[in-house]
Amino acid sequence: RTRLSATMMMPTLPLMGLLACILALSLCEPARALAPVSLKPLPKNPLLFQLNTRVLIDELSKTAGKQCTLDDFPDAELAHIAAKGYDYAYFLGVWQTGEYGIKKSVKLLDLEPCMKGLPREAACSSPFAVTDYSTHKDFGGDEALQRLKLRCHSHGLRLMVDFVPNHLAVDHPWTKDNPDLLIQGSEQSQKEQPQNFFKVGDKVFAHGKDMYYDGWEDTVQINYGHPKARGEMCKVLCKMATLSDGVRCDMAMLICEDILEKTWGGRLNPQSDERAYGQFWPHAIQSAKKENAGFVFVAECYWDREHELHTFGFDFAYDKTLYDRLKELDVGKVKGHLMADIGYQSKLVRFLENHDEERAADCWKDTRQNMAAAVISFTIPGMHFVHDGQQEGRVRRISMHVNCRSKLEHDVKDKAIAGKYDALIKALGHEAIRNGEWRGCKTTASMDGNPSHERLVAHINFKDEEIALTVVNFAGEGSNGHVILPAHHCGFLRGKKVKVIDMLSDTVIEKDGGVLLGDNNGLWLSLEPWKAHIFKITW
Repeated sequence: RTRLSATMMMPTLPLMGLLACILALSLCEPARALAPVSLKPLPKNPLLFQLNTRVLIDELSKTAGKQCTLDDFPDAELAHIAAKGYDYAYFLGVWQTGEYGIKKSVKLLDLEPCMKGLPREAACSSPFAVTDYSTHKDFGGDEALQRLKLRCHSHGLRLMVDFVPNHLAVDHPWTKDNPDLLIQGSEQSQKEQPQNFFKVGDKVFAHGKDMYYDGWEDTVQINYGHPKARGEMCKVLCKMATLSDGVRCDMAMLICEDILEKTWGGRLNPQSDERAYGQFWPHAIQSAKKENAGFVFVAECYWDREHELHTFGFDFAYDKTLYDRLKELDVGKVKGHLMADIGYQSKLVRFLENHDEERAADCWKDTRQNMAAAVISFTIPGMHFVHDGQQEGRVRRISMHVNCRSKLEHDVKDKAIAGKYDALIKALGHEAIRNGEWRGCKTTASMDGNPSHERLVAHINFKDEEIALTVVNFAGEGSNGHVILPAHHCGFLRGKKVKVIDMLSDTVIEKDGGVLLGDNNGLWLSLEPWKAHIFKITW
């Protein structure tokens, strides 16, 4: 059985740090039997909260003094996540993994910086080396996942899981039972590229990989040239559609037909069947949505493949480009990126961290920069992705090869981040941000003509007569200028006395509505370095 318990660290629960007595009581109660409930329609710009299942189960287990399962994840915690305004609870790493993965993780304990100092017991297989797309036995199996889905629904949450389309674990049964469904090599291949090929019995298989790097040694590459392999992976997605409400597809672009061809070429030709051609994703997505019409597909995506994956049927795709430009602190590139087609932007996933990236509080060590980047990311169209610990200011990234994390008090350098994130997440509940349209705002120079207004990122979210105005000085020096709202969408403000109320602070500005539309040059603002505002406009 895959080892999932560590002894090093005391538990810290996400988001709210429930009192120990409440947690203990919840652990003593079996999961409630729930009937299916109807969920409210998903907002245009859903908010997702990612949780590390292995870490949470380990923390719960140490608190309870027994092996806990998904049934033991507290209802109070789900209720709190929902009350914050999240639409999805994304439980990372729920599927069965194997013994080889543990061996790989143990090897990495003294190699990966974020794993150094952890005990052997902390090592667990990477969740991306899957031996079976059934919920991990230690987590309670598929029945527990189904109950977790119903419990999420009872709080108005949707459940998301992950899918690794490119590869499986090296100890997956297919290496013995269905070798033709995997990319194979030869004795010569293994001799010349031992980092990319391995042997099971008399068969040589390829490790999962992309075009540019050597293979992941704990994985085996699926052969999407074999029609049966495509069919089996399609079945996996259809099963997920019955157990959850959405799926995040790891490195989804690796299954694009041209990338498979560039990576594997003739090895895609099956030995026992005719080769399958064409894109995998469109049929697979359509099949899963027949099982669950509301099942949402999210693509982890790089190499400028976002639009292509949208055309295949993905509801959302990662916006790594915006992340990189925010990380560069380049306001010109950020503003340029936001000029893309709004329909395209509305299908992007905006994030500042996830399980693959460094912690936002460590990346943007100046909290002002961190919050400025967050305000920009989460007030523009698309899915807004928050990773557990991000909202608390945690700085140590958790390796996918371990099941524990540092105590909260040892992992946070700026305790003020938690309060700032609380205010931000609350502001994101504004109806115009959740369900409205989005447009950029014009900025112009102050009376002295200085160009600092070019460093202001300004836009509105609007629905009916509800308006949220975001203005961020994404620069390390003070900036000022006039902000002008688009009259076509906000013309009804003219003639009204309006209040411009910052939802992140206590700032209130009173103006004639015409000023916001450009009268007297527009709404003049002067912002300190990295200052961010999300104003609601009332009258």
